[in-house]
Amino acid sequence: MGNRRLYSGLFYDVLLAKWSFYGLKPVDDPPKTLVFMAVQPYLGAVSKQRNRPKNKAPTPKGPSAATPPPEEKSGDRVIEAQFLAGATEVDQFPPPVMSEIAFAGRSNVGKSSLLNSLMQRNGLVRTSSTPGCTRQISWFEAIADDKANLHLVDLPGYGYAKRSKSERKQWAHLIESYLLARSTLKGVVILIDIRRGLEEEEKSLLELLEGDSEVSRAPLETVIVATKLDKLSNSARKPALAALCAQVGRPVLGYAAPEHLGRRPLWRKIRRIAGVSLLEAAPDQDS
Repeated sequence: MGNRRLYSGLFYDVLLAKWSFYGLKPVDDPPKTLVFMAVQPYLGAVSKQRNRPKNKAPTPKGPSAATPPPEEKSGDRVIEAQFLAGATEVDQFPPPVMSEIAFAGRSNVGKSSLLNSLMQRNGLVRTSSTPGCTRQISWFEAIADDKANLHLVDLPGYGYAKRSKSERKQWAHLIESYLLARSTLKGVVILIDIRRGLEEEEKSLLELLEGDSEVSRAPLETVIVATKLDKLSNSARKPALAALCAQVGRPVLGYAAPEHLGRRPLWRKIRRIAGVSLLEAAPDQDS
């Protein structure tokens, strides 16, 4: 208020000076109170301008605030996907004819939703709210827009206690037989619920994959994927991923199936492991 009185007094003096310059002589000087009332709105605007924070960037809102996904390249998009085969016994496995990437995780970890998102299909891999629903190994074929062909293998979920001991033992034998004796298996994607973290089942699976196989093949590559990021707030995702990285001692890819968040990084990684990495576009024949 003191500054406003000061400014109004200066304004009054300037006004009198201008009257004198033009040879004007008012009969009565305007009361200072009237001058203050006349300039008060201006002084309020000046005060607000002076108190406004400087160089403050606007807070982004909506989709623009999200980190954009990697730029799409040829080979990122799946143009065809289909179910190939299923097996509940080892002797039902289809012939090993092409590089395979297997997906393993606890029951209800979101494996089916991730595979549907990865292959850009709705309902190709059956999803269920009941844990332990998947009882077989399933093979899927995905063909990308650059004609690359991948075989993705859905392994039964493990760690579901409500199944009988004999069923769980049968599943363990089925999974181990595939993981240790499949000659065309190139890599395994291990899914971990970001809310649960690394548990004993995942530790045992990692130890199994790092051991000796029963067939002659190159060492398997393992990829750790944290699922259900969509269940966390945006501010909680980065710390949760950092904590899981510290637990497993290796990089972790985050994935949110409903948002398709993390699809391209994971797709490109499994393509590289399978030996069908994204290629640069070939020059035109006429050029």
